[in-house]
Amino acid sequence: MAQLSRREFCFATGVMGAALFTGVSSAKATQTETNRRHALPIPPQLRADEQGQIKLATRPGRQSFLAGWATHTCGFNGPFLGPAIRVRKGEKVTVSVVNQLTQNVTAHWHGLIIPGSADGGPYMPLKPGETWRLDWNIIQPAATLWFHPHLYPTTAELVLKGLAGLIIIDDDESDALPLPSHWGVDDIPLILQDRRFTDDGQFFHRFNEVTIAAGYCGDRLLVNGVINPVVRPPRGWVRFRILDGSNGRNYRLATSDKRPLYVIASDGGLLSEPVKVEVLPIAAGERYEVMIDTRDGKPFDLQTLPVPQPIMRLPPFDRAHSFLSVLPATSEGKGQLPERLVSLPPIPKNLPPISQRLVMQMNRQQQAQAAINATGLMPMLATGATDPDVVAKVVKLITEGPALSLKQQLIANGINGVSFALTEPGFKVARNQDLRWEISEGQDSMLHPVHIHGCQFRVIQYNEAEPPLYMRGWKDTIPISAGGKAEIYVRFPLAAMADMPYMAHCHVLEHEDSGMMTEFSVS
Repeated sequence: MAQLSRREFCFATGVMGAALFTGVSSAKATQTETNRRHALPIPPQLRADEQGQIKLATRPGRQSFLAGWATHTCGFNGPFLGPAIRVRKGEKVTVSVVNQLTQNVTAHWHGLIIPGSADGGPYMPLKPGETWRLDWNIIQPAATLWFHPHLYPTTAELVLKGLAGLIIIDDDESDALPLPSHWGVDDIPLILQDRRFTDDGQFFHRFNEVTIAAGYCGDRLLVNGVINPVVRPPRGWVRFRILDGSNGRNYRLATSDKRPLYVIASDGGLLSEPVKVEVLPIAAGERYEVMIDTRDGKPFDLQTLPVPQPIMRLPPFDRAHSFLSVLPATSEGKGQLPERLVSLPPIPKNLPPISQRLVMQMNRQQQAQAAINATGLMPMLATGATDPDVVAKVVKLITEGPALSLKQQLIANGINGVSFALTEPGFKVARNQDLRWEISEGQDSMLHPVHIHGCQFRVIQYNEAEPPLYMRGWKDTIPISAGGKAEIYVRFPLAAMADMPYMAHCHVLEHEDSGMMTEFSVS
């Protein structure tokens, strides 16, 4: 893969970044949708071949999401989304990625602990027709990770089109547990992504004041690329591996009949023991594995409940919204919910003082808030009712609000008072040292799921208290909102040179693409 200088690459991606989707929400598409329910698609597993190679290709495609329309898409090894790459702790594989698109792309391995030279960040563009080959040495425990482009400033556009897939790591410790493990039967992946469509059935996207502030706001929820599908697992314990692969939307997951969710894993792997919850928050970029008891054979839905962020409470997300129907079959499942899972290493007691503070900053919040306030959204939410006239005004603001210029976009957000630029050096971090970092936000109260490359960390404090039980395992993404902050314990075991650094950024992709990102080297 050819490497560009920072100046050359900034120019190349800057030109491409100006060409984003435009359009409006489609009433016609809504009217033509049918009530036919699709079976939940299951991503195929992709393992290394006999030569130890895993082969990926980014491809253009078309897929029907709304009846009567074919949407232009992109995918890995297919028209939309990609396979679930399956590897094992201790395994060494060679991965190749060929770019069959007509634009630059990258492939970032989100949550995978690999050197900066293999991380697939914005300094590693893959031109059309080129192939990138890299080696993976899997050094971390069993986990559900994912991969997606990381091309600045067009990551949001590329992920929106469908470029994303799962990475599943197995190990001996997880194999020894009686967890459900039949892929697609009682071990079921769920990739959640919201989308909005234009009049001609294409994905809508526009960098305007609302998008820059709140992130992408869709009005339909895709699960593995399908709207409102059905899954028929056996009766028993069912394991769901849930990825919030949305550009910016967060969810509060629950069941329609209030049966509990048992959280067994977070971003970086299994917890020490299952955590019983009725509602599970999940933000963009995060993963959680949950188990649900279906032994009674009764059908139920997985739902998302309304979230605190005002712009994300537009219909259909203004009330409990079902996105997957679970219809247990008559066959009996074999998986069990263990009382204990894995032994997590303790967080060191004598950590050093905070060595790095990352403060998320929004530079155009006042303009965005003024535009949103003019619609009457905030008074409407205070009443607890949904006013169609107010909703129409907000949707018009989202779909017709003037697009920002590329110059405005690139300085709309920042970290520590600085908007990301490919020409600016980052900070330096010591390799293989116990570190304490603080992640917070400035004067805004928006949700910022902050992702750090090259590591899996542990949360020490969350909003000046102990983190919730489901957040006490390995994490690579931590959501910050409402003026909150988190302290984390982190180590970086591998090197990242200054010309191929790791990234730290908000995983609201429109925030990332508008400057809320920084870089760092590890040596």
